Amino acid sequence: MADDAGRLLMDSLAWHLACTKTELPEPPLYTSAGWDRMTSEDRSRAVDALRQWMNGLYVETAETRAVADRLTEIVQENSETGPGAKAIASVTGASTLGKSTAVRRWATRKYVEWIVGAPKGPAELPTWNPQPTIDADLCPVVWVNLQSGSMVKGFNSQVLDFFRLSASGAAHQTSTAAVRALARHGVRTLLIDDFHLLRTNWKGGREVLDHVKYMNTELGEFNASLILVGTDLESSEAMSDAQLIGRLQPMSFSPYGIETSEEQHAWQQLLYGLEGYLLPHLPRASEGLLTSQLAGPIWKRSQGYVGDATRLLRIATLAAIADGTHTINPEHLKEVRLSKRAHAAEAEIDLRRRSKQSRV
Repeated sequence: MADDAGRLLMDSLAWHLACTKTELPEPPLYTSAGWDRMTSEDRSRAVDALRQWMNGLYVETAETRAVADRLTEIVQENSETGPGAKAIASVTGASTLGKSTAVRRWATRKYVEWIVGAPKGPAELPTWNPQPTIDADLCPVVWVNLQSGSMVKGFNSQVLDFFRLSASGAAHQTSTAAVRALARHGVRTLLIDDFHLLRTNWKGGREVLDHVKYMNTELGEFNASLILVGTDLESSEAMSDAQLIGRLQPMSFSPYGIETSEEQHAWQQLLYGLEGYLLPHLPRASEGLLTSQLAGPIWKRSQGYVGDATRLLRIATLAAIADGTHTINPEHLKEVRLSKRAHAAEAEIDLRRRSKQSRV
């Protein structure tokens, strides 16, 4: 399915396939001699397999586990309390901190957990019986990416498009249709990503915010939960709404710091997790390469942003294999082109360091 610009939209079938997709198996491990003995074709295939596997890796951290556990608690509590408006979970943080990835991971796991035992219908989608004489696709988790400048009808259309339903009619008609669709398809959690795109300084944005609160109330009638995900939501005007604040259960992701011993330990724990995945594929890498030898340079390049750090190490790993060193060194890290944010922040670190040295 595509919108007017031709961009593919998520629907329940695409979401089901994404949630139930089998993860790529870890590629074989090779010694340095093994890599050297490969033909160019075999090496290319091996590198492709390693790259694809690394790009699909999800590294769980204490922070992501805490957020996942809290989301589960909120959804569980909402499912057991009386009908009506429920607690709203929100997850926020700066870009490239991995918040959407972490919440999506939680959402896909819950989707798979909640469809266990459901019979299969057309296109292998799980089904259920919301009423004795009615069969419907079962979709306990719905993921919607909020579009910039969305109006109420546009938001409803995204929900209805998810279920491949018509979005014709006035805004209030699509509101009713969207709520009925969520109930009919057994939705237990509605996730709205990119919620920071909502602007309340114009009439349409304010109406969408009021509509989101209305949706939370309607979801509560069948004990379902609303989860909002977005960048820097703490400073968003939408999140200062009195009614929203009264229901909000906020969680946030922050960059890893290295100023205190506690921060350094947390940073090393993240790198330790990455070592477990990457070092077996670098036959000349020594234990502690990331957690000790390169912990500082990795932080300087990424400033503790998980997205930048993981991309940095994936590319550096491939570079170490390509040049035959089979271990990551500082030069590999320097050569990786990261986000504009990461490069600007790294330049600022160097500037402060030079300024400090000039004053000594």
